[in-house]
Amino acid sequence: MIKTLLSIILTIFIVELSAQSASVSPSRLYYKVAPGGYKSQAIKVTNNGDKLQTFKVDFADFNAPGNKGKTEVMKEGESNERGCSKWLSASPSFFEIAPGETKDIEILLQLPNTPEANKARWAVGIVKLTQENVGGGEKGSDVVGMRIIQSFQFVIHIFQTPPSVVYKEASVIKFYRDTLASDSAVSLKMEVANTGETIIDCAPYLDVINTANGEKTNIKVKGFTVLPGGEREIRFYLPADIKKGKYNILGVVDYGSDTDIAGAELNIIIK
Repeated sequence: MIKTLLSIILTIFIVELSAQSASVSPSRLYYKVAPGGYKSQAIKVTNNGDKLQTFKVDFADFNAPGNKGKTEVMKEGESNERGCSKWLSASPSFFEIAPGETKDIEILLQLPNTPEANKARWAVGIVKLTQENVGGGEKGSDVVGMRIIQSFQFVIHIFQTPPSVVYKEASVIKFYRDTLASDSAVSLKMEVANTGETIIDCAPYLDVINTANGEKTNIKVKGFTVLPGGEREIRFYLPADIKKGKYNILGVVDYGSDTDIAGAELNIIIK
């Protein structure tokens, strides 16, 4: 089974393809819909090129295997037991945009009133930039008019958490110095697991303390999302000019809980 690997990206998707250019924002949508309910949110699709462009919106489930933060988009006909693509629709789902113009597209999530809808779920919206091909190279009585050929696509991650699903918890399962790293800077790795029932957005950081003089350094890295039951590996680099000596390092992950954070402690010597 062949699946497409796509990185989870927190920024607006922008692409330029020959004379074509387009952007889609935001790159993520968050829903909190109860079973039997619905909600609509808008995305903006902009034609930055100099020609009329045609777009199509589809939906698919996805997996996030491993701990590298990769999205594995499932092919048409495949599904994930925690997916919600079957409950999503776009209006309009097929449209044209003139050069320099932006169009709002409504993304509707409509849940059935069933127990299966009362858990965190996820999917992707796929905005396909297309081009028209009249006739192509095919011939025959069964070829009529024009075909739509996909030339590029933008992926929007969609996360749904029912209001009644509130158990949020994460844990640091590994925190260590990466002695195998080829980088000249001191490298640390942390592995985080989502042990709760909600989708969590994590903000990781280090508090690095020189045990000889008490000097403290705070190091932050880019945030990330972990699905229920999932894991994520993060890499930290200590400053290149850090002084030699003994250090106590507290690795912390703020995962949005009102009362708790996840953390682990590490002592290292820099020679």
